[in-house]
Amino acid sequence: MRKKSMQPLMKTSIISVKKPNKIAKFSLIISLVAVISLPQVNAQTSDNDIERISVSGSQYTLMESVSGVNNYLSKESIDRMPHMADDVFRIMPSLPGVSAGDFSANFFVRGGESDEVLVLLDGMQLYRPFHMKSFNGAFSIIDTENVGGIEFSSGGYSAQFGNKMSGVLDITSLMPAEESKTSIGASFINARAGSQGSFDNDRGFWLVSARRGYIDLILAAMDDEATKFEPTFGDVYAKVGYEIHDQHMLSMSLLYAYDDEILDDTFMDNNIEIKEKIAGKYDSSYLWLKLNSQWSDTLSSDTLVSIGKITEDRHGGEYDPLEIWLSLRDEKEFSVLQFKQDWQWRVSDDQLLQLGLNTKYLDAKYDYKMQVWYINNYHDDNTNIDNINTTDYLWRNTGIKSKGNEIGLYVNHKFRFNDKLVSEVGLRWDKQDYMGFDDEQMSPRASLAYSLSPATQLRFSWGHYYQAQDILDLQVADGVTNFVKAQKAEHRIIGLDTVLFQGEGYQDQAYKDINLRVEVYQKLLSSLKGRYENAFDRYEFFPEGQADRQLIAPQSAEITGVELSLHQQFNDKFYWSASYVWSEATDEIDGKDYLRNWDQTHAVNLSINYLMDNGWNINAAYSYHSGWPITGEYGTTELQSDGNYQLTKHIGERNQQALKSYNRIDFRASKTYQLNDSVLTWFFEVTNLLNTDNECCIDQSFYDVNNNGVVTVVQERGSWLPMIPSLGLKWQF
Repeated sequence: MRKKSMQPLMKTSIISVKKPNKIAKFSLIISLVAVISLPQVNAQTSDNDIERISVSGSQYTLMESVSGVNNYLSKESIDRMPHMADDVFRIMPSLPGVSAGDFSANFFVRGGESDEVLVLLDGMQLYRPFHMKSFNGAFSIIDTENVGGIEFSSGGYSAQFGNKMSGVLDITSLMPAEESKTSIGASFINARAGSQGSFDNDRGFWLVSARRGYIDLILAAMDDEATKFEPTFGDVYAKVGYEIHDQHMLSMSLLYAYDDEILDDTFMDNNIEIKEKIAGKYDSSYLWLKLNSQWSDTLSSDTLVSIGKITEDRHGGEYDPLEIWLSLRDEKEFSVLQFKQDWQWRVSDDQLLQLGLNTKYLDAKYDYKMQVWYINNYHDDNTNIDNINTTDYLWRNTGIKSKGNEIGLYVNHKFRFNDKLVSEVGLRWDKQDYMGFDDEQMSPRASLAYSLSPATQLRFSWGHYYQAQDILDLQVADGVTNFVKAQKAEHRIIGLDTVLFQGEGYQDQAYKDINLRVEVYQKLLSSLKGRYENAFDRYEFFPEGQADRQLIAPQSAEITGVELSLHQQFNDKFYWSASYVWSEATDEIDGKDYLRNWDQTHAVNLSINYLMDNGWNINAAYSYHSGWPITGEYGTTELQSDGNYQLTKHIGERNQQALKSYNRIDFRASKTYQLNDSVLTWFFEVTNLLNTDNECCIDQSFYDVNNNGVVTVVQERGSWLPMIPSLGLKWQF
């Protein structure tokens, strides 16, 4: 194979292969904003109301807890937990089996990819629900203030949920109070205002809120002539509902989010001027009507009609005389019309039948242009890499229009054989038709729950989970213009929920009982589509144009793990929880196993919540996990006739190195004051309390060539976020 980008070197030399330090810039920005702004405090909570952070299966009735691994977080629990930027998505890594980096609100479930999680808001699917998409989706578009609770399943979920392989995040909006209330507040990322109440003798209700990020305003005041960074973003949420009949509730919801992101940065590295420019405009709009009907004591239904539209416009470039010259323009437009109908029929006290239909019409437009010159490219001789940018020049010009339909049908049956044994059997059928591309899947699922005792439940779950390629996810940026068959995951789960140290009054959930959950799982993936990854830096502004971009095309994948979680409501003031996870996630590529990017062998999460006598609520959380795997690089030399060495760079074998272990302690203290007819709440929070230097990636690589032509590569690794303090206030009246 022809060698690329070979550099003549003196017999002894050191060169730096630079990767722009976007990580350091993001950390600095977040830190500055945090110190000089006021974070938001969420809804008022009672001094005596300390709810369980995680509701395990043993806390549900037997009929309700057969399938899936459910973790429930109430609004009160969410408000107390440390979560940077008051972003509900940033709580997810505290749950067993969930991984995430510091810079993004995106998360990964049991070794899967970030797009394998179904996100629902009151039944409405949200596509790419993130702000600052140019910066890897730093925050979600969901205002925590409007969240009434979340339910999360990391596997084995019922046939009701389709087209996702790893998890379901089901978010329920806040039910407005009967009495009208208005609130204003600020977070270290944004300011917000909201109002809620009821009308027509409480037959109707309304809720409206708006947020606006002010990172751009703070950075503009800093007046850095070399760097222009203006990420402007905001969102609006509104919901109105009316009880049109004693048995029918009609609601209409609106969610709108926008981003206008600008980065224009010029900096010097070893006396070389480097420029980075990026501009992004993103809009997401969702409007949906939902009818909840209780036709009889045994029959109910949910009907949803919705429309959604997403537009994305990303353009800019990178200019480095020693590495890369890149220019890019990326425009997308995506719309979806949806009708969803769900029925629940309690056939008897021992049987529950669920039926549903979900149909969508989708339309997508892509307009993509990129040209890039590689000054110092890699040589491709690695057998585990299917495709890497080995040309000195790359040009892509893609214009595609695609439209089509998706339809899904499911049936799910729960049956209680006796007081100890409950089964759940479901079947789902899905079909996609995109401009002549047809694919369909049949997904059988089954679960069994057996009560060994009043305090102990044993669960088994198995099922097939398909994920079809979404119109929005066609990878035109990497040169992909054809749809592929759906990916498949098979879930195998054994779970045990029990109460330790059960004492008198167990039926009343007596204090001092310790709830234990043990989960053993295996997830087998097949029919996988190729995915594009950057070998070194996962947080590039233009990842598809980098020299280390590669196609990973596994034939299959396997994720196995064991999850242990404990929690205890010790008394009405003190609560603690702990979890430990062992897991392994691998891709099989050409007969050899390689660790997946977000594989973490060991993970530990600890949390305590204490309500002091003076009304202060104290929460501390500790997170630990093994270092994520990374890919390194190496160099080879060839002696030239003039006595100098010619260096060729190579990408190393995939994920054969590892980052250092991750450690972080977060702290949050809050207190609520009653002021006549209003309520004042404030909190103090610190992310990464001990300022731990956690490794995130390879920032730079240095090549040292000795007199014999032997190459040594020295890595300079970047870090996740430093210590970030924040202080906040909210006034409700």
